[in-house]
Amino acid sequence: MVRILVLNLGSTSSKLAIYDDTKMSYSTTVVHDDALTRLDLLKQKAPRQMAIKQWLSKINVPSSTLDAIACRGGLLKPIVGGTYTVNRALYDDLKSFQYGIHASNLSGIIGYEMATHLNIPVFTSDPVVVDEFIDEVRMTGIPGIQRKSIFHALNHKATARQFAKDVQQRYEDLNLIVIHMGGGVSVAAHEKGLVIDVNEALYGEGPMALNRSGSIPNDALIEYQHAHQYDIQQMKRLFSAQTGLQAHVGSSDFKWIMERYHHDTHIHGVVDAFSVQIAKAIGERAALLKGNVDQIVFTGGMSHSTLFIDLLKPYIEWIAPVSVYPGEFEMQALAENAYQALGEHIPVKTYS
Repeated sequence: MVRILVLNLGSTSSKLAIYDDTKMSYSTTVVHDDALTRLDLLKQKAPRQMAIKQWLSKINVPSSTLDAIACRGGLLKPIVGGTYTVNRALYDDLKSFQYGIHASNLSGIIGYEMATHLNIPVFTSDPVVVDEFIDEVRMTGIPGIQRKSIFHALNHKATARQFAKDVQQRYEDLNLIVIHMGGGVSVAAHEKGLVIDVNEALYGEGPMALNRSGSIPNDALIEYQHAHQYDIQQMKRLFSAQTGLQAHVGSSDFKWIMERYHHDTHIHGVVDAFSVQIAKAIGERAALLKGNVDQIVFTGGMSHSTLFIDLLKPYIEWIAPVSVYPGEFEMQALAENAYQALGEHIPVKTYS
């Protein structure tokens, strides 16, 4: 039996799990208080490490029984999808935050340090910077500015593979449009196993999300920044954490929002606009795939709302059939990929 510790650290919580082979034996979500999450990320490292050790002690799993650690990927330089060893180069890039600041970086930082101490392998799979774009979608109207691939790559790939398994086909043989609807919304064209286009889901492109702005008209954005005298960091914070549905309706709780859809005209209008924005992005991906779409696949927390999915369907069902995989498959995907890597059943890439 192979025992794997899975680390998926986010902005406000740490998702932890123990897998024996590919079966989850224990799991928890540690919700951190505001005093911790307001700290600089490296100052959060020690308290989060302690929380992991305390949880392992609570479930009576000595760290000495671990065979490997699997970590959520953080902000790195663009790389192709797959499973990577968290080596010193990857660890150093995560710790430097030179490619962006996000709590997900702590997964690999802490995982690497634990694995080094225990002398066991540590892996990451399909981090948010997976870049499989075709060249045509990179260009913008400003030379020197290119579109970037930053999205929910791990859950996209895991959900796409699960759909392929369910229909007894290979992911690499299908054309899919996958939509992750969680804290952010990413709409991707998967062509024969590669994500050839997706909106940049962190700082604002494509649909708005629970607390993210999505695309904004250029002239209005320039005027807005000037009127508020915001610097670059304030604007990034605005795009990624202070806008979207939360700014319109005063909550980022999608269940709460949808419960009021039929009773609050303002919420009704905001949700309708939100659904149209997602539908338009799906249409863009369909065009890129030249209409050759085998399935439209929804995933992420917002996919639990059948009402919201029903709002979307009239706009998109003419493109392809719709499947829904609510929630996330990130923990399972991390564990399975690490297990396959240990058994040398999949290639393990080297970050450099």
